Amino acid sequence: MKRATTPLIVSLVAMMAFATFASAALRVPQVPVIGGGLQAYFIGIGETINVLTDQQADQTWTHTSSNTTTYTITFQSSPNANIQQFGLYNASAVIPPLFFLMSGSVGPLGFSTATFMPGNIVVVNRFDALANFLSQTTFGGVDQTNFGFYLATQNGTVFTQDGRNPGALARAITFNGTGANSGQWWLCWDEPATGAPGDQDFDDLVILMESVSPTPVSKTTWGSLKRRFR
Repeated sequence: MKRATTPLIVSLVAMMAFATFASAALRVPQVPVIGGGLQAYFIGIGETINVLTDQQADQTWTHTSSNTTTYTITFQSSPNANIQQFGLYNASAVIPPLFFLMSGSVGPLGFSTATFMPGNIVVVNRFDALANFLSQTTFGGVDQTNFGFYLATQNGTVFTQDGRNPGALARAITFNGTGANSGQWWLCWDEPATGAPGDQDFDDLVILMESVSPTPVSKTTWGSLKRRFR
């Protein structure tokens, strides 16, 4: 949906050491990015990323720390923040449960921490902008070695795996961080829109990820994914 280009910026910052991971392959073909909002954002923060040519092929991830890994997820500013929910899911599941991390309704600078624990457990703590505790959820059954992310709004839910989206359209694109963000990943979203595929600006939600590594890339359609579980 077309709107102001101020992105909802979410930062997943690991609080413990993380392993360096190898660069992934470029997405083929590259997804058209319409409008200049995302490129302007990257230029403004000093990233040397070309949004039209530097998209990576990754659609699922694994955390790279052998120990407990904690992420801080901070909502900054967005006209649509109050209708956005963000989380992760098991990438290999036919109908994956959604593990809710954060809602934009918490307001600017509200944040949460998500901690991967032994036994496929993720503990999520949520806070307001003044660091007042709001809630905690413990999720079991999380595949820490192969997970994707989702974005949900009142118009539907979209996923990092293209094959899960209507028309198998890309609704999230990834980039390698550069400079001070080298070794990290940017995940940039195009919101679902009522009766339309979206506006392909990919600046509706911008995430910086640490302590995650892309899982091996393969050409997988939603149909072939379902057939694996028959």
